[in-house]
Amino acid sequence: MRNVILIVVAVILLLGGGGATWWFLLGPGAERANELIAEISKPEEIFVPIEPPLVISLIQEGEVTYHVTMIVSLLLADDHDLERTTRRMPPLRDALLTELHSLFALRMVRNAGFESGLVKDRLMQVCERQLGKGIVTDILLRESERRQPPRN
Repeated sequence: MRNVILIVVAVILLLGGGGATWWFLLGPGAERANELIAEISKPEEIFVPIEPPLVISLIQEGEVTYHVTMIVSLLLADDHDLERTTRRMPPLRDALLTELHSLFALRMVRNAGFESGLVKDRLMQVCERQLGKGIVTDILLRESERRQPPRN
């Protein structure tokens, strides 16, 4: 009697294990399991602000007409890239500032707005050159202040 009970329990366990294997690997539960695995292994995006904000002088006809303060934040694809980005921040900040100065000298950019797609695309190219491709996925760009310098 005892052997029969052990055999029945073993068969039930084998059937349960086989059913669970089918369910999670081949059956309806396979999609949900794959979704959960993809969600768990998805890297976490992180925002990195460029500090202090960038100040760009707009020059027209050889004279500074405005000082524009831009707040720039980078969206990194993975939080593992934070250390590399922080380490490369000074040259990245200089390259972004240089690119913004060259862009804001163009009348087309001044008319389209400083937060236009052209500006973002050019800044993304700078980030790719400085940090590598795929590190920065998006740039948040906002004009926080525009002021005229005092006239002498």
